[in-house]
Amino acid sequence: MAMMMKLAVALTYVSLVMGMAVPPEQQAHRETLAEAAVNTKKLVHRYTTGTMASVFPDTSDNAGRPFALMEYHAPCHPSPSLTFLLLPISLSTSNILHTDHHYATYTVTTPPEGARTPMSQGRVAFMGNITLLPDLSHAESQALAKCYTQYHPDARWWLPDTKGSPHVSIWARFDVDDIYYVGGFGDTHYIGHIPTDLYARAGEKKIEQEDEASGLGEESQIVF
Repeated sequence: MAMMMKLAVALTYVSLVMGMAVPPEQQAHRETLAEAAVNTKKLVHRYTTGTMASVFPDTSDNAGRPFALMEYHAPCHPSPSLTFLLLPISLSTSNILHTDHHYATYTVTTPPEGARTPMSQGRVAFMGNITLLPDLSHAESQALAKCYTQYHPDARWWLPDTKGSPHVSIWARFDVDDIYYVGGFGDTHYIGHIPTDLYARAGEKKIEQEDEASGLGEESQIVF
């Protein structure tokens, strides 16, 4: 009986504690829209492998169906645009180029290593259209190559006009017109759209300094 009484008292105490309101100063900070914009930009600078989503064109047996595969990007064009090195032989590239407006969606996700659950990690979807850049000058192409291979050294083997390359490739700019961000769980992270103009200027100077410190940071000079 004494043991049951102690258990009842303990349960009552726990219930009271759990029911108490947490003081505002002790409540977890919730990620703001402005912070989400900065964190999104950090995400695409730190993790430059994502997933490109396209839709099969009307001429395909899979017309209208979505298709998504891994792709490289680099932040070599002014934000919010992203730089891609596309291969015409790629099914993703073919879908995009055979669809009106060259629409695509590109997602980047924080790697789950060390996280209790991947669902708590930040991820972002960029929606926009692809513009091919086939007529760059030699200097412009070299500038893109220098920036891009800082993020993806292995890509030097399939740069445009590379002698002995097994593939034809072409520079492309992904112009973003909508951004959807999921920072993690909604009680502590922002979930929703991020205005592209806010994203474009978010944390620009600090992130450029971080890139320069790690040997990167050429992207702000590339405007074509």
